[in-house]
Amino acid sequence: YYYGIFGSVTKLYVTDEQVVKPVVSVYPAASRAHLEGKSSLLCLASAMFPPLVQFSWKRQKENGPLEDLPPAVGEQLEFRELGCTAAIRVIDRDAFHTYKYRCYVQHEGGTVEAQTEQG
Repeated sequence: YYYGIFGSVTKLYVTDEQVVKPVVSVYPAASRAHLEGKSSLLCLASAMFPPLVQFSWKRQKENGPLEDLPPAVGEQLEFRELGCTAAIRVIDRDAFHTYKYRCYVQHEGGTVEAQTEQG
C-alpha cells in the first residue's frame, strides 16, 4: 500500500488490502506516577489495517452504570510504532481499585473494546 499526507493530520491510504479490526488489550502499566498516588493503564491496539485508531475510556463500579472518563480525570499519552498503537492513561490510584476500566479503540473496521479485571 501507499499513502499521501494532506496537511498535518490527514492521510489517504490507497491499497487492495482488506480492512482488519485491531486486537485490543489492557494492562496495568508500571510508572513513576504511583509515587504521587496515581496508577497507569496501557491500552494496546495491534494487528490492524489501516493502522489509524482513536482511543477512549470508560469506567464502571461494580453493579454501577458505565461512565465516560472525561479528559480532566486523567492524562493520556499515545505511542505509535510499526504494527501497533498504545495509549497510557494515568488515573487516581483509589479509583483504579474502585472501578473496572474499559478501553475503546475506534477503527475503520469498527470499535473494539477491552477491560481491566479490577473492581
